[in-house]
Amino acid sequence: MASLISRFRAVFGAKEAKPAHTISDGIEVVQPSTYSILTAQYGFYTTIIGNIDDKKPLTLPQKLVVSVVEKAMQEQDKRIKAVPRLPSIIPKLLQSLRNPKTSARDYVNIINKDPALSTAVLKLANSVYFNPIAKRVNSIETAVVKLGIEGLRSVLSAAVMQPVIQRKSSYYEQFGHKLWTHSLCCAVACELIAKQRGLEPYKAYLLGLVHDIGKITLFSELSNQFKANAKEEQPGYAAFAPLMQSTSEALSHTIAQDWSLPEEICSALQQQVNLTTGDPIGPYAHVLYQANLACEIYAICRKDDSQQAAAEQALEDMSLPADLFQQLDSLSMEL
Repeated sequence: MASLISRFRAVFGAKEAKPAHTISDGIEVVQPSTYSILTAQYGFYTTIIGNIDDKKPLTLPQKLVVSVVEKAMQEQDKRIKAVPRLPSIIPKLLQSLRNPKTSARDYVNIINKDPALSTAVLKLANSVYFNPIAKRVNSIETAVVKLGIEGLRSVLSAAVMQPVIQRKSSYYEQFGHKLWTHSLCCAVACELIAKQRGLEPYKAYLLGLVHDIGKITLFSELSNQFKANAKEEQPGYAAFAPLMQSTSEALSHTIAQDWSLPEEICSALQQQVNLTTGDPIGPYAHVLYQANLACEIYAICRKDDSQQAAAEQALEDMSLPADLFQQLDSLSMEL
């Protein structure tokens, strides 16, 4: 394990000094005994990009591309052009949490106006996770009865966020799909943990759904710029992963602010930046930390089943449901 961390650090270099976490009465970050934050994070990157040892040194044009993209994401006007708008349905769903008069009919009317959205909602509603008894859902009205307002809210959010996260690219064509699968798994894990701890499930679900918006934004921008300005060869692992590893959490927080998401979500995202053992963080930030770590470990296990025992121990160390990975299996098998 120590040698693995050394190889990771050799590729990525040392992280920048982390901002102080000053959450009063926060929950202390504790890493499981079998995975550190770093080993899970880097192991996850290998599942979505490739072997960490299979890296090519950056050419000068590629280095310039990385520098240009990093600077561009710090400028709001350029960042807004790179990031799709938050789907308009998301603020409506958040408002519905505060409006007890919101009815199932309100959701049906919204969905039925958009055939593509209706198709996406029905596909998710018929997945094993949301429809475990496999009784076919053929209409949005049936989906409302089957899922309830809370379930429909989650399915609808996933349907509109999927194209935002699962973007196509000229390189690593499965990246968007794999990151989308991880994001939805993380959203479901956040929701399950939030229910267990008395937090608002939908806020936690949305937090998990958007937490990697920084990663896909950086990946998409790097891909576009490499295609336009560094055409001589396929960019390797080191052309993408280091910038995402060092800046994606901070960028996710900034995009959430650009989108005017609730302060609890923005704050929880900000608290993920350079997170280490012993940091005190708030309840939603802690839910996201544990859910994301568990889902990174889950992705590693799907690639290498020899890690199963260590993964199950990690769930136990974090006091997470022992059947969490089984629940994620029922979700991811059809994505």
